[in-house]
Amino acid sequence: METGSQDGYKKCNYWIKAPNGTTIEVKIVNLPAGVAVDGCIYAGVEIKTHPDQRRTGYRFCSKDDVNTTLTSNSTTVPILTYMRRRRNSTGIVLGYRYTTEMEGSEV
Repeated sequence: METGSQDGYKKCNYWIKAPNGTTIEVKIVNLPAGVAVDGCIYAGVEIKTHPDQRRTGYRFCSKDDVNTTLTSNSTTVPILTYMRRRRNSTGIVLGYRYTTEMEGSEV
């Protein structure tokens, strides 16, 4: 976890890479309690499954978002976790799997 950033956030970035000819399905398994506010300003996860990954991804921080599933448009999904509150862990748990582009079946 990156610490000491000037904006006050602790951050950790991940890249999920899939084999050619597949996409990535990401499922939210758990999110932290007590941080759900508009804009997810205290803690959350940003998942970039859309075609232009330079843009802001989908942000999640509410327990209501648990079990949400996103499917990538490419073989790479950047995932950014962040928190502003004083915690040792974000409590974020994600699951993922590779799927074939044509069938949507598990590889």
